[in-house]
Amino acid sequence: MQLRLAIVDDDISIRKMLRRIIEEARLGSVTECSDGIMAEEILRESRPDIALIDLLLPGQDGVELIQRLAAGCPDTSYIMISQVNSEPMITRAYESGIEFFIHKPINVLEVRSVINRVRESRNLRQFISYVRQTASQFDGPSAPAKTAGDSQKKSIIYRIFSDLGIIGEAGINDIYLLIELISAKQQNQGKMSYQLNELYEQLSQKLGQDAKTIEQRIRRTIAKAMQNLANLATEDYYNEVFQDYNSSLFDFKEVRQEINYVNGKSHYRGKINVKKFVEGILFSVENAEA
Repeated sequence: MQLRLAIVDDDISIRKMLRRIIEEARLGSVTECSDGIMAEEILRESRPDIALIDLLLPGQDGVELIQRLAAGCPDTSYIMISQVNSEPMITRAYESGIEFFIHKPINVLEVRSVINRVRESRNLRQFISYVRQTASQFDGPSAPAKTAGDSQKKSIIYRIFSDLGIIGEAGINDIYLLIELISAKQQNQGKMSYQLNELYEQLSQKLGQDAKTIEQRIRRTIAKAMQNLANLATEDYYNEVFQDYNSSLFDFKEVRQEINYVNGKSHYRGKINVKKFVEGILFSVENAEA
């Protein structure tokens, strides 16, 4: 089924460029708006699948717009577009519920790639929802999923990504979807064991990508997180972010090995453990929500 997209930007040239990219790639149909206040009414009525929203808008900014839309349009996926490079503002945007942040000037390949990745993410969420519904038929009636809780969980996860300095890495979407898949299985089947290879294959089927490619993206992103932590420790061993995550998401001896590599004391980097990383994030989410 064709996607329904909305573009909210006060710059008509940006709107025209994005519309042309979307239509030439046959990504879906497009609605446009130039004002944050008007956009709220239009998006509530049209309920697009994906909304591309500028951060700085007349009337109300993009973050405010998304926050006001979240309850009434829970099925819309949000992509933010802006020239802003401030990390706190970008983090605030992710916490409001966006899935990706596209920096201006607009890059055609990036826009196509991001929209396709959001579409893949939406397809996977539908699959996870199907898994939950199917499992609930055997487990008996259960309480409906809480949209607010899901939003809070996503905010916590992306805050961790931001703390680790990997918000801009290609693999964060894959990691988030992997966490969602594990979380869905645990909710319906308890704290069961699982095989990462099986989960990579499930992601592969839903995303239409090679499982090995997905795994490599995830591993590269987690390795980048370890590298960033090691750099923090080199500058300040008692850095709060380093202390929070060095042993909860990684094996500390491997972090120490990475620190030695960064300092030129070793030719070997630290090794990452995907299971420890994603389960550590899930543990952080559970503790924050408790």
